[in-house]
Amino acid sequence: MASKIAFVGLGAMGGGMVSRLLAAGAGVTVYNRTRARGEALVAEGAELATTPAAAARGADVVFLSLATSEVVEQLLFGENGVVEGLPEGAVVADMSTVAPDFAVSLQARLAETGHRGLDACVLGNAQHAKDGELRFMIGGEAADVAALEPVIEPLAKEVVHLGPGGMGATAKLALNLLMGVQMQALVEAIAFGERAGLDRATLIRLIAAGGYSSPMMKFKAGVMGRRAFEKPDFRLKLMRKDLGLVLAETQRLGVPMPTTATSYDWLTAAQNRGLGEHDVAALLAFMESVSDLDYPWPGEAA
Repeated sequence: MASKIAFVGLGAMGGGMVSRLLAAGAGVTVYNRTRARGEALVAEGAELATTPAAAARGADVVFLSLATSEVVEQLLFGENGVVEGLPEGAVVADMSTVAPDFAVSLQARLAETGHRGLDACVLGNAQHAKDGELRFMIGGEAADVAALEPVIEPLAKEVVHLGPGGMGATAKLALNLLMGVQMQALVEAIAFGERAGLDRATLIRLIAAGGYSSPMMKFKAGVMGRRAFEKPDFRLKLMRKDLGLVLAETQRLGVPMPTTATSYDWLTAAQNRGLGEHDVAALLAFMESVSDLDYPWPGEAA
């Protein structure tokens, strides 16, 4: 394992990964724009930095786990950004979900500053991060992937090097679109069945236990059954963002995406109704509102 790790971005996934690394004995310096999230990890042994540059100072590997490419750009190359403090030759592993061409350009810019870049995307949720059950999909130079592997060993159930820069980001988008379209199918199935007279709880149980379900669908069906929309595991606005990236890339490639486009439109409508910061399972609340199903809007008393 590298002698020093920096971690920038401490959302549910980032925080879970840092906890796992600390438990494995790694030295980790953390930075988050909302300082309280970093302070919560100090008790576990993390060192809290006041800027991304300070977090990166002396690090062998810097992980980025951020919401958008704009935030990646700012915290990496902006004032007091990671590259200001990062030693020459260090590896920047960007775990954020970004456009493939952004990942490629990021690695080229890092090479110009004397650093090594990888798009090191992961599959899994916050619990998988804490348990070391993530699947890594990585794009970049093979030697850089080899340098990263000992560092991510405590986090990874599987590591797949997919090829040059941008391939990790591409794989993440291809897999995330499956989540987006399954969410749309799930809320349509629930609304249809309930309007036709089926008991919702029974229907959700049948869906979750059925052969048509996936682990993600089973998990989100449970979130819908509990209406636990205000404790997001995956925010609706980020699902919309990811499908938007898919559509931009597939438009460039000339690949029709009719199902993905419809899912994007419904997520857009739900976000416009104020559900963006809720879990993506809150798409059900929007479906209820247009299907004449009488349930409280998220955040309202029953």
